[in-house]
Formats: sequence, C-alpha cells, structure tokens
Amino acid sequence: MGLRTYVEKLSDENRLIRISKPVSTDYEIAALMKKLDGKPVFFDIIEGYEMPVVGNVLSSMDLLAQSIGIRKEDWISTMTKAIENPGEIVHGNNRFKYLEPNLDVLPILTHYPKDSGSYITSDVLLAEFENRRNASVHRLLKLGKDRMVGRIVEGRDLHAMYTAAKQQNKELPIAITLGNKPSILIAGSTTVPRDLYELKIASALEGRPIEVVRGKTSNIEYPVDSEIVIEGKIQPDETTKEGPFVDLTETYDVVREQPVIVVDTIAIQEKPIYQALLPGGNEHKLLMGQPRTPTIYKALVSSGIDVANVFLTEGGSGWLDAVVSIRKKNEDDGKRAIGAVINGHKSVKKITVVDEDVDVTNPHEVNYALTMYWKAGNEIIQRNVKGSSLDPMGTPDGIGDKIGFDATKPLQVPEDKKGKMNKAKIVFQADLKNYT
Repeated sequence: MGLRTYVEKLSDENRLIRISKPVSTDYEIAALMKKLDGKPVFFDIIEGYEMPVVGNVLSSMDLLAQSIGIRKEDWISTMTKAIENPGEIVHGNNRFKYLEPNLDVLPILTHYPKDSGSYITSDVLLAEFENRRNASVHRLLKLGKDRMVGRIVEGRDLHAMYTAAKQQNKELPIAITLGNKPSILIAGSTTVPRDLYELKIASALEGRPIEVVRGKTSNIEYPVDSEIVIEGKIQPDETTKEGPFVDLTETYDVVREQPVIVVDTIAIQEKPIYQALLPGGNEHKLLMGQPRTPTIYKALVSSGIDVANVFLTEGGSGWLDAVVSIRKKNEDDGKRAIGAVINGHKSVKKITVVDEDVDVTNPHEVNYALTMYWKAGNEIIQRNVKGSSLDPMGTPDGIGDKIGFDATKPLQVPEDKKGKMNKAKIVFQADLKNYT
C-alpha cells in the first residue's frame, strides 16, 4: 500500500498521533519524534511550508511487519521469499506536478544541534548506469536551493555506479523518492546481489507489480505513488564536506568529502506528504538492521542450526547486537550458532542465543533467558577482529572485540533443577472484557 493509504489505516486504527499546533523544521519536529519514538506521528501545520510531515511510521517491529501485511514472526521467511522470487515492474499513469528545482519548498528537517544542516533521511534513491539499476537509502544534506551532498557509502552499488560514471567524466542521473510505499523503503534498505533490482523485491512484498513512470529530465523510472521525487544528477567532478550527522548509534559520524548532487526538477503529488525519519531513532535502526536478518538466518541454516528467529536489537542500534532463537538439538548448538552469526554479519559485536520459546524482539524475555541460563564457559570471545566502524570501542576502520552468549537451557537437566528450568504458565483463559 502507498504511504498515504498506510497513514490513513493507522489513523483509522487510532494508532496515529496528530499534532495540530504549528511546528518548526528546526529541531522541534525531531524532538517530538524522539519523545514519541515507536508511535507514528502526523504534523498538520509546518511553519513556513505548505505540506504536512509524517514520521515514525515504521518505528517498531510490529509496525514494520504490519506495513507489508504480515506478523513479525513471519518477517524473515517473507523477506527471504521476496529476495528469491522478485516481482515485476510495470508502467503506470503519471500524476505528478513538476516544480522548479527549489528545495526550499520541502520541509527538510534539522535534527540535532551539531548537524551541519538540514537532512533528507527517508529517501530511496534510484539510479541507473550501463544497464545496472539500484534503489538504496542515503542521507542527503541540503546545500542550497538546487544542490545537495549525499553520503555515498563505499563498496555499495550506488558508489560503484558513481565511480563508473566518474571515470567517463559523466553525470549520474538519479531520482530521490520520498514518501514511498513501506515495501519500497524496506526493499531499498535491503542488501541484495547486484543483479537484483530492489524495486522488484518491493513488488514481491506487495504481491503486485510496482508501477513506475519515466522522469521528466532523465530516463530514470520511479514509482507512480511516491509523494515527492527530486530528479537530479551526481556530479563527476565536484565534492564537498558532508557531516557532522547523527548515525545509528546516536553519535556523530565523521565528516567526509562526498559528491555533490544538482537538482533538475521536483515532482510532487497533489497535496503531498513529506516523510521524515529520525536519525538514531527506532525506525532508523529497524530499517538498517532487520533487512539484514535473512542473511544471518541463511548463515545459521547453512551451519546446520535449526533457527526459530533472528533479531538485531534497537539497544544495539539495529546493527551491533543480535539475538537468535534456536531449536536446540545438540549441546554445542548454542556456540555453533554464535559462530554462524559472526560469519553472516561481520559487523555484529554481541550475540545472545536463546531457546525457541523466547521472543527475540522482547528485551525482557531475552534478558531473563540470559540471566537464568547462561553459565560461565558458555560464551565465545573474539578480540581484535573485523567488526563495525560504528562500534565506539573499536578502531576507526572497524577492528574490535566480540562476545557471544549461549543462553539456551541444557538438553539434559538434572532432576533437582527441573523445577527451576521451566517458567510457570497461567492456563486459565481470562478475557478482560468479561471483567470490565
């Protein structure tokens, strides 16, 4: 479903908080999003702008899963199926109105005091070069009315396309889409093989083809129902400083020299909605981490582990802390699972392996299992190994330490401990509606 349909659904279900008081794009909206993290919020009146802002729309695991019509327990199987069986892209009817290349019409937020300016954070950037296509998420710093600088991460598809174009001294045409279907934002956050176009994953998640239209100033095709599209080109010969900017760990990323983007036109729907994403918020962490869980799951299965579920926790910034639930068959399955997670996600810093009856998305259940069932010696520690540059205790190039805890129950429980190994359960079916 499109963003505005999803927002309407949240409103109908009384899960959307509406702010009717005028608010500012400078820090105020970000502050309110932080206080309401985990709850979708709609800002009706933005000071100095004619369009509303919506945020936090995918800021919990339940919201993330429900946005594509599934239970959170089915996340990994649904994502795996979509990656392995991509859908189709078809042409639709163009309903966009085209504006002058003036970013001043968009309520782009300034989030934190030390930010280098106002940032677009919820975009899916589409690019095409030499028969390669890519859809991915990138933070974009506004430099002026028609200029931005983007963080183009080295080693990823967009950077490879930019490098190829730069070597030929060519501009790289792009379309920066805002206010997308949740499935497109999820797909654009997913790491996939280079020959797989992310919009086809979105199509599979939707269960129907993604409709696109051709851009006005280039041949880039973008979804017909994106709320806002910025058409432009990444320059081959111009860079500038990008940052500071708050990243996943809620700390400031380093300043880098990055390529400049020149805006050619802005396309909008009738009465467009601007979508905001809070840097370092739950939505940022979930969109960064959860599309990675199918890769971890696959590594576990390849190691012979019977996996129940995988989750990258918000407490670990959606990247550094993994919880895995397994159906234990052998006493060493917990330790083997730790090794498999490290192989499947090199950036991980901490791993907790629990039994299948533990909800990996519930930190209280996970902490209970860790506290009750971990025993010294049932852990793996690695020092000075490749991890993540986001780890503040590691080196700038990501060398640090890792620890994995086996918090699964032993298969053979001594008779005198059986009473302590199983939580008591309430069996009476009490429906609160009968008591109020």
